Amino acid sequence: MADTDSKKVIIIGAGTTGLALAQGLKKAAVPFAIYERAPSSASKRNWCFGLHWGIEPLAKLVPEHLLQNIAQCQVDPHIELTDEHFRMPLADAKTGKHIKNLEGSKFYRFRRDKFRHLLLEGLDVQYGKEISAITFDDDSTRVTARFVDGSHDTGSLVVGCDGSRSAVRTLLLGSEKAALVPVGGYATAMIYANYSREHALALRAPPFHPLYQVGLHPDGYLCWFSLHDGGDKDHPENWKFFQYISYEAPPGHADWSKQQLVAYQKQLAQKFGEPWKSAYEWISDDETEVWNTEIRDWDPRKPENEWDNHSGRVTLAGDSAHPMSFQRGQGLNNAVQDAYELFTAIRSFTNGGGAQAAAIDAYEAEMKARGGKEVQMSRENTIMMHSKSQKDSHLVKQGMKKQRPPST
Repeated sequence: MADTDSKKVIIIGAGTTGLALAQGLKKAAVPFAIYERAPSSASKRNWCFGLHWGIEPLAKLVPEHLLQNIAQCQVDPHIELTDEHFRMPLADAKTGKHIKNLEGSKFYRFRRDKFRHLLLEGLDVQYGKEISAITFDDDSTRVTARFVDGSHDTGSLVVGCDGSRSAVRTLLLGSEKAALVPVGGYATAMIYANYSREHALALRAPPFHPLYQVGLHPDGYLCWFSLHDGGDKDHPENWKFFQYISYEAPPGHADWSKQQLVAYQKQLAQKFGEPWKSAYEWISDDETEVWNTEIRDWDPRKPENEWDNHSGRVTLAGDSAHPMSFQRGQGLNNAVQDAYELFTAIRSFTNGGGAQAAAIDAYEAEMKARGGKEVQMSRENTIMMHSKSQKDSHLVKQGMKKQRPPST
């Protein structure tokens, strides 16, 4: 790893942001290297997420053949999506009554493992590489990423794409300033479960949406129910579903066992309408795929969160730059937009001869304004959706549409 290519981009993190950026750089013949802390591409935890307006910047980064195969990443690759499937139903969670379909663009619900596998095609990722330091040469042109195992790599730019608890962000700002901020004290547990054939079919049959639905309970709860893995078309008993109810965290919630987390949500669901009432009643008390989740964010626009990019030699993208609460479905889409905007900036100074510092400054200005505004909107949305102002929240009023560009 002694390559000191003056144009090399060093990407820290092999999640969606880093891989999408790498695909764009590969197309443009810009040298890069990807380093990932995890020991392999396999992950002990898998989840699903929504890509809607982010499909447009993604299409500008990845090769055409990858884009053509993107439907295989869906939670149900067998379903032929129509306009009906792109509508996100919002329900009164107390009664189960349909309120409205949320506004948005063409909506894909992806399994993270499949989407990452698609983006990994043709890329060489070096696994088991935990970053420990970033050092800068005096000539203002080179930067070195140093890893816990003693290895290092030198290039022109280090990009932190290493998630909401970004090590790169911590190296730039220190642990206190880089720490995530609680959103209203709200939390949940993400529960993944299988059902019997009969129950699985019932949970995807009308009047329920076959892929997803979101609900607002007037007592101050937000709930979600969706398909996570419908790959085994002919065996509904093998389908996996994903559900949660979010709430103001009770004392000690962070230390609850999986059994306690499941029991609490099952108790709450007793006063919910369908499909949540049955979906919780039918799961085991001892579900194992249960993830305690505190809702947190971090706004890059705050003055105390400003980092030194060292003449454009280090920057952040995706959840590393603007982790946001997930209840407006904007995180993945903004991450892909970051990847495209950063790719455009990098291409301008590697292939176009522009000034690197100015290009990265411009990228950060746009990214912070857009991403920071969405952090704010998502925070407001989460707080409102757990209050008496539920129906005035951004999700209800604006749906999942892309926000208007911030005014300058």
